[in-house]
Amino acid sequence: MKNRYNIDNKITNEFVETYTKTTYRIVGENKHSSIKPCHWLEQRLETGRDNRNCYKGVFGIQSHRCLQNTPSLPFCNHQCVFCWRDIESGSLGSKFIVEPDNPKFLIDEMLRHHEDIIKNHLPLRRYLDNYEIMIDILYFMLLNNHQNHNINSLSNNIHVSKNKIERAITLLKTQNYIKTIDDSLKNFRLEEDIICCIDSREELEVLINRILTTPDEIMQAHSEAMIPNHAAISLDGEPMLYPRISEFVQEFKNRNMTTFIVTNGTLPERIQKLDPLPSQLYITLPAPNENIYKKICRPMIKNGWGKIMESLDLVQSLSGRTLVRLTAVKNLNLDDKFIAEYVKIIENSNPNFFEIKGFTLQAKALLINERLKSDKGVQDYFPEFDYLAKFASKFEKISGFPLIYKNKTSRDFLFAINWDKEKDPTIKSV
Repeated sequence: MKNRYNIDNKITNEFVETYTKTTYRIVGENKHSSIKPCHWLEQRLETGRDNRNCYKGVFGIQSHRCLQNTPSLPFCNHQCVFCWRDIESGSLGSKFIVEPDNPKFLIDEMLRHHEDIIKNHLPLRRYLDNYEIMIDILYFMLLNNHQNHNINSLSNNIHVSKNKIERAITLLKTQNYIKTIDDSLKNFRLEEDIICCIDSREELEVLINRILTTPDEIMQAHSEAMIPNHAAISLDGEPMLYPRISEFVQEFKNRNMTTFIVTNGTLPERIQKLDPLPSQLYITLPAPNENIYKKICRPMIKNGWGKIMESLDLVQSLSGRTLVRLTAVKNLNLDDKFIAEYVKIIENSNPNFFEIKGFTLQAKALLINERLKSDKGVQDYFPEFDYLAKFASKFEKISGFPLIYKNKTSRDFLFAINWDKEKDPTIKSV
């Protein structure tokens, strides 16, 4: 059989190096796949508790056991303005141009790299040390409660590096143990409730254990993280471009792992042929209509909007769980006048769930104004939680679809569509 892939098409070492300077791991012989631990995996390792989990927790997914991956790292047929990936220099086009690696080999390698990351780059010692440093910080601040404190002063007095102090301070702030006291956000004091009611280091440790974490929970989370039970096929690129995507899903199932695929919906013919289906299929709805779609996604294919509509038309015929996601961008695809258009699309496709998720203003998404050739500041496009909450409330009222879950940290709102609002959305099987 003639090889459909040009053997001269290779992903260069220079390309790989642009990713491996960060926390990506490029996986496989032909370098088209990758894994990367997400922010929430690290958050979960800090405490081991459910409240340090991403929005997928509503479906029963534990962030520390989630393998964020892609089999199609450099290939995507969109150039979305909200994308946090490096589409300017980190994309190699809209077609899968290399020999696809064997799915079983890929997943073996992904799991091997994941284990190495947990052991050597996110080691248990870091999080146990962080536990002790948090208590040391609180105790020092308690003894010196009439002073203001900052990263430098705490580092000098506790004799711990600034990086370690900053990591501990970040977690203590999120738990409202300490507060910032000026506009610089660099000076801290203990919360009054701690100053007035706690007298010793032992009492501080009891407080941390009750509200935040314990060493046993940290150790258990780290041990569990070594063996992922969920694959989020969503890291980068368009996963449906990978020619062996069905086998890829099957290999994860063979390992008793649940799977999510997040697709841009431009390959309806491949969605139709997916077998097996993932545990949940996400289709991104980037706009209420074709004109805004072209502005936001800057497609590199013809009739991209029509293909997304074809994919959405397929949803009701699929036997697996489905979710349509609106990646929400303020002053772009969010406006009350668009709600009726969104409602019509969702009614026609009838997925199990509809999700409004604020786009993430980080990494290369900070270039959104440049990508739009706009004079506006990047913050003009960032939808704060309260802004999204008002939009979600109006959507619920107009559509009649019940809002069943919201996550403030992730700015995520989940609606039940073809789903009983009283039914637990937790995924029960792979």
